[in-house]
Amino acid sequence: MMERPHKMAAGFESSASLPLSTNNHKFNRHGRRCRPCGTASLGGCMMSDALVQVVPSRAATAQSVSLILPVILPVMAAVLVAPVIPDISRAFAADPNAGLLVPVAITIPALMLALFSPLAGWLADRFGRKRLLVAALLVYAACGVAPIWLDHLPAIILARALLGICEAAVMTCSTTLICDHNQGRERERWLAMQSVVASLSAIPLIAVGGLLGEQGWRTPFAIYGLAAFLAPVILFLVEEAPKELHKTVETASAIPWRRFATVSLLVLTASLLFYIVPIQMGFLLAIQGIASPQMIGLATATGSLAIPVGALLFRRLSRKSTPLMAALAFAGMGLGLLAMAMAGDFPSIVAGAVLHGFGWGIALPLLLTVAMAELPFDLRGRGTGLFMGAVFIGQFLSPLVVAAVEHASGGLVRAIGIFALCGLLLAVTATLTLRGTQTGR
Repeated sequence: MMERPHKMAAGFESSASLPLSTNNHKFNRHGRRCRPCGTASLGGCMMSDALVQVVPSRAATAQSVSLILPVILPVMAAVLVAPVIPDISRAFAADPNAGLLVPVAITIPALMLALFSPLAGWLADRFGRKRLLVAALLVYAACGVAPIWLDHLPAIILARALLGICEAAVMTCSTTLICDHNQGRERERWLAMQSVVASLSAIPLIAVGGLLGEQGWRTPFAIYGLAAFLAPVILFLVEEAPKELHKTVETASAIPWRRFATVSLLVLTASLLFYIVPIQMGFLLAIQGIASPQMIGLATATGSLAIPVGALLFRRLSRKSTPLMAALAFAGMGLGLLAMAMAGDFPSIVAGAVLHGFGWGIALPLLLTVAMAELPFDLRGRGTGLFMGAVFIGQFLSPLVVAAVEHASGGLVRAIGIFALCGLLLAVTATLTLRGTQTGR
């Protein structure tokens, strides 16, 4: 007979249940759902009693939605001011180093995000995810709007660098909290939605940046202040996952370094391959005689629209073989680059970009889910930070590596062809290295 859970303080049940906040079910001491709620179990494992907060499904959904919204902030930092880069260069034309400093001001947030994500993960594990996330959102807003009043490029670069450090904390903490509060299919669902939101947000942000840029190059920076409004949302809707709850389920005390290093290396190379398209699209189209900014934007945006399609496909196929999905992701990216290298017209290049974006849409949530699957609660922040660091190191290295290969091979088209072959080779490598792994628990 199923045991009836003993009533405790309001909002709590006595049992050692799964640490899920996505279902309003009672569990018995064996981790099985009490009828009529369902039959999910922990395989009959005995656990010690713990206090488990039961969160209603609507509250859990609101919590997860509020945690995927911060993914917009790194995208905002990268694309919001892109339309006004020429205006910034003209505004600081009197500075002899403007040609170097303006690009640095635009790209330094991504570098800081890559470098400081592991530290943000350690801080999240040490002091708590929620409080660090709220603080980072407030500082992000302050640093983001600072260039409105700054008149010197070094000061703007410093503000943008601090912005990138805040992004590291925001991305690490929000993703870790998603993993803390969701398991199995629910975790896969929300990580896939995170990729969807990130990819779709770039298009309206570019448009907003262009419209506000008509009022002056400083105006788009005001949008960064909206991050401050996310802080009270997180404060009131998100619960900090209690360590005591997870200690009853997760007894591992160290990151599985061998597998984690493999996944991090795969995501770094996937990120490097992905950013070839948005960064090199204009140069590739110029080789075809297409120099219109509108056409370049259309090609890049069309390829980006395939990313959420891939992410949603991952969600539907998440119970399929992990090696098979990894092979599909890297093969899509490799074949997409190959199609672009061999293309002789605009539609063929766009078709290659679509296939390439589709592969990345599968790769990112897949590898993140695999990386998080076996991490214990007290190390999950560090694991997320290392993973995010790998993603953005790949972004930072992409133009540098492409430039080196282009110089060695004698042209951009040949370089893209080489990276296409690397993508196909990675499809085989990922299939072999991810054998026996699963996407979740």
